[in-house]
Amino acid sequence: MDTFLKNYWSIYRDFLHDFESLIYKKYEIVYFCHLPAYILPNLDLMKALQKGFYTQYAKREVSSSKDIQDKFSMFTTKHKTNAAKSEGKVAIHVDKLLRFPKLSINQQFSPSETILLTNGSNRTISRRPIKKKKRARPLDQMVLNTKPKNKLTKINQIPLYYFGDIKVDVETQVKQVQQQARELLANYKDHPLYSRTTFQKWLLQNIRSVIIYMEMTEQLLKKVNISCFVVSTTHSFISRILSVIGLSKGIPSICMQHGIISSELGYIPKIATVDALYGQFEKDWYQKLGIKKDSLEIIGHPRFDQVYSQPILNRLSFYQSLGLNKNQKTIMIVVRGNEDIEQWRKLIQTLNNKQKLNILIKNYPSKQPHMLTKEFTNVFSTQNYGIYDMFPYVDAVIAYSSTVGLEAMLSNKTAFILNKDFPGSTGYYQMLGELMQYDPCQLAEKVIEYFSQPHFKQYADKKRNQFLRYTYPSTQKSIDRLNKLIHQLIAKEG
Repeated sequence: MDTFLKNYWSIYRDFLHDFESLIYKKYEIVYFCHLPAYILPNLDLMKALQKGFYTQYAKREVSSSKDIQDKFSMFTTKHKTNAAKSEGKVAIHVDKLLRFPKLSINQQFSPSETILLTNGSNRTISRRPIKKKKRARPLDQMVLNTKPKNKLTKINQIPLYYFGDIKVDVETQVKQVQQQARELLANYKDHPLYSRTTFQKWLLQNIRSVIIYMEMTEQLLKKVNISCFVVSTTHSFISRILSVIGLSKGIPSICMQHGIISSELGYIPKIATVDALYGQFEKDWYQKLGIKKDSLEIIGHPRFDQVYSQPILNRLSFYQSLGLNKNQKTIMIVVRGNEDIEQWRKLIQTLNNKQKLNILIKNYPSKQPHMLTKEFTNVFSTQNYGIYDMFPYVDAVIAYSSTVGLEAMLSNKTAFILNKDFPGSTGYYQMLGELMQYDPCQLAEKVIEYFSQPHFKQYADKKRNQFLRYTYPSTQKSIDRLNKLIHQLIAKEG
């Protein structure tokens, strides 16, 4: 275990232990608080963890990331009930990471057997401009005053429940637990994390949010008979609450995999009854953390079912709409804003020195044209096209260590990966061999070799097929496999 991970998981383990006494209705609140949401955006704290500063403070130094998973497994086991519940509706929690296509929901989920849950409110609330300095608002106010933006609000007449419309009054209880937290914090005036004012505000706000959503969930379960929860990620405190409170009432939960497990930081801990995985890579990885294989199921993800859809336009129309040269090969490069921009610039320069190509840049998460499209005459923005609209008309895809690489391969395209070292790397794309490189110039050479040397194209096809057999052994649409898993789980629990 490297220095960063040892420090990162040690500080997480201490956090769980030091604030475990904060309890609301038998639940230890700290397990619902997603500490990485505070740590990861703090660059100074991340740099300090990479340098190993926390070792001198750690009271419970971890030996591996399994130590954290074991801690959460003990928590979920503690709250599991032997009572079983087999009747009720399937509740799908809709958030920005769920990404279920509308068509998939329409085809597989009946309005009489399903409900959708989402944040926000069904009520439109007029608000006057606030001239005073903005202050952070409690989460319950935030959701009550926010019109939902997700795209699944009207699907096949499936009932939609907004958390913001569920009335709760827990202010007294919130203040009591917050006061207990302040008393605990007072004992850590010299602690490198707990002494931070920003951390203390974060913790107190999380206590409020967790208690409110715990109570909202309890109220929801009194109104609606639910047999299974489907959530996008158990890093979300709302998804954690649904999973654990459901567990305590005999309601199983399924956690979808929202992206490739490129870094372990985004996928520990596992909390739901069953995690729905892409392939054997994830199953092997979770079992190394001590997770039982009967709580892991390979079903893929419904958003990848888009590979079965027909293209929305033909190649000529696509090329004309983006201004591409129809006589040249086209590659799509997937970038994340200006991150590693020098690396991408070198890659494009190397490609242009050797071969004439149309180069499309998919800029994530922004929809604005990437700045590199202004530097090279043969580099174009993908405009408003989705990746599944473009896959049929590109000859190869180059990406960082992201889910798009997998999606390209599922769409029968060769994917090249510009890799780099990052915290918690799992080596997801290592199986691709020469199709993955750390140096942009070397990667560009491999792309050129792919287009010019038949033997290397055969090598690339072989690597892609081997990779998919291990990482995404798709035999049928994921939405069908999910529906089957739901019914199996409900029947098992019942």
